[in-house]
Amino acid sequence: MTEVLTPRFDDFIVLGSGEKIYPQELEEFYTKIAPVKEMCVFTVRGMQGVMTSKVLWAIIQPNLDSFREFGEINLRSVLKERFDNASQELPIYKRLKGFTITLDELPLTTLGKINRNEIKEIYEPRVVAGKEGALPLTDKMSADDLLLTNSIAGKRILQCLKEQSGIKRPITLEDSLELDLGIDSLGRIELTSGLESAFSADLKVESISRSFSVKDLILNITEALRGAKDLPLEEQGSVIDEDYWKEHLNVRPKEETMQMIELSTGYFAWAFRFLFTAVDCLIFKVFFNIKSEGAKNVPKEGAYILYGNHTSFLDGPAIGACLPRRPVFQIFYFVFGPYFFRPFIKNRILRNFVKMGRFIPFDFSTHFLEALRSCYYVLKNGKGLCFFPEGLRSTDGEIGEFKKGFGVLAKSTDAMLVPVAIIGAHEAWPSTAKYPKLHPIKVKFGKPLRCEDLEKEGMTMGTQDPYEAICMAARKALIELKDGPQSGRPARHSQLFVIPAKAGIQNSDK
Repeated sequence: MTEVLTPRFDDFIVLGSGEKIYPQELEEFYTKIAPVKEMCVFTVRGMQGVMTSKVLWAIIQPNLDSFREFGEINLRSVLKERFDNASQELPIYKRLKGFTITLDELPLTTLGKINRNEIKEIYEPRVVAGKEGALPLTDKMSADDLLLTNSIAGKRILQCLKEQSGIKRPITLEDSLELDLGIDSLGRIELTSGLESAFSADLKVESISRSFSVKDLILNITEALRGAKDLPLEEQGSVIDEDYWKEHLNVRPKEETMQMIELSTGYFAWAFRFLFTAVDCLIFKVFFNIKSEGAKNVPKEGAYILYGNHTSFLDGPAIGACLPRRPVFQIFYFVFGPYFFRPFIKNRILRNFVKMGRFIPFDFSTHFLEALRSCYYVLKNGKGLCFFPEGLRSTDGEIGEFKKGFGVLAKSTDAMLVPVAIIGAHEAWPSTAKYPKLHPIKVKFGKPLRCEDLEKEGMTMGTQDPYEAICMAARKALIELKDGPQSGRPARHSQLFVIPAKAGIQNSDK
């Protein structure tokens, strides 16, 4: 396979099979379907230790304003889902094998075009080594940046980040909270608590949830401190432990949230759910020949969480179509707000339908803690909850890693966990397809599991974190329910991503 890179407008790459790849064509294609500011496509040699191999790769500078607008903070998962879905429209030889995210500006030529040669020289070694995030610093910091890091606020924030991330090297302003420091949506809640304790002030969630780099965080926190209120003495110095989550989840949701939660089933709500369920069952029986197994395992009363694999828009409705009569009127659904809930929130009539449907919206940014509190509230009131611990839909049909928030909610409420294996929904309507097709679907309900037992089992699987232990053991139980005993296995990456055999995806090593 030979590669031709020229600085002309019509750059192209010639593959060994003879096909021509026009990088600019692919860049325009992917930029239209994802929040990407700049993108550069080139080939990478030496993936997985094979020096003769070459794969199509992309370096991506995300459009952070777009992520902020929709309350998204998980850059990789959002871009991965968009790219996986869009790639189905391309011939196999044109599909990216993976991508690397950077918050740095991509080098340009004197004419303002992407400098492919320089980008390839800078990033190819990092791609092979499995590194993404901020580039190593080559120049001295500016006077403004020095002033920022040496300020009282800057020093305290850097110390909090160092303690939470466990990073031993010095943290820089260019570091990405997600890519370099490994701080996800749940980690930002913990970070908020740590910063509030460090400054003895009540900080706005937005100042942390809308920050992508360390520099963003320091600037936003500095601005937030100007209008922050002092924390009561008893709330200062809180430690992130098991009691922390119980205390923070055992807080009544905001009034606007409570207006969306209906614990009792009134006449109109009952009629709505009855009609909705009847139509749901009819659709799945006629078009998907749906079958269920183990429905008697669903508790008739008390707090429980139905957790299932997530590969399709059909997953939630499929579970609803197979639930016994009593649970179907009691269960709440944990749904991704930016994609599902936003169109309904401004319309009072539609908002009431969402309320009667018992949907709890969440996003990974500003309302994640509020959503967990809502789930805690309904579980503590003896209701059921349908939860997809993977967060987003799997693009390859495999069961991915469970988000830690699932373990936090399960352990804090001590609710029974019921695994639900959904078989056939991925084939009927995968996340990469625009429309569904006829295909049989089967829903298998496993026996209820206790958090205490899952935690003990998870601890034997190599983790010391009780929440991660619950997630690991619960995931294993779901895989065995879906694929049979002895089929539990580590989470697998989508085929879009090639993980270098030696390094794997890791934090930048400055």
